[in-house]
Amino acid sequence: MPLTQKALAEMIGTFTMIFVGGGSIILTERYPQIFPPFIIPVAWGSTIAIMIFAVSHISGAHFNPAVTLAFVAAKRLPLALVPLYWTSQIVGGLMAIGLLEVLKRT
Repeated sequence: MPLTQKALAEMIGTFTMIFVGGGSIILTERYPQIFPPFIIPVAWGSTIAIMIFAVSHISGAHFNPAVTLAFVAAKRLPLALVPLYWTSQIVGGLMAIGLLEVLKRT
């Protein structure tokens, strides 16, 4: 797989995970009568599962710098790809946080 596809897959996966997971926390706080607290782990878990199915064949679906580091330690990912993966994960997470902040203010 080309490196740009791997980077994009990691960015999209991390964005989705943080956006849906963080969004579920915001919704639970703002509308507790509609969104009970058990929605939070369900949202995080189902989003991770869906994103693993969606992009694991492209990038391995790490979505977390610690997971990337674990793959390097297990010799399942070359050390040279760590900067690409970490950058993609950080950018995806920051984009999700930024969008949540914008939506939270409305």
